[in-house]
Amino acid sequence: MFENPVLTGALILVLAAILYAAGVYLYFYKRQHFVCPKCGYAFKPKLLRMIFSVNAVSGKIIRCPHCNQKEYMEPVADSRRKGERL
Repeated sequence: MFENPVLTGALILVLAAILYAAGVYLYFYKRQHFVCPKCGYAFKPKLLRMIFSVNAVSGKIIRCPHCNQKEYMEPVADSRRKGERL
């Protein structure tokens, strides 16, 4: 399997891209949340929901768990102290 250097290099690049994307999502997930424009509910979506939601400009099109409306939402930086929950 690792006899072809081109395939090995391509595999390494794909794995590096996946690890980078996972790091970006984890960085975001720990530091930002969404606020529903319809009901004002602040929430952090489940990680898989965030990964598979539609990206749009600087936010996401995601469903609010409180009012169940699917809306465009921009991320909001967490303003909490260490140890507090959202």
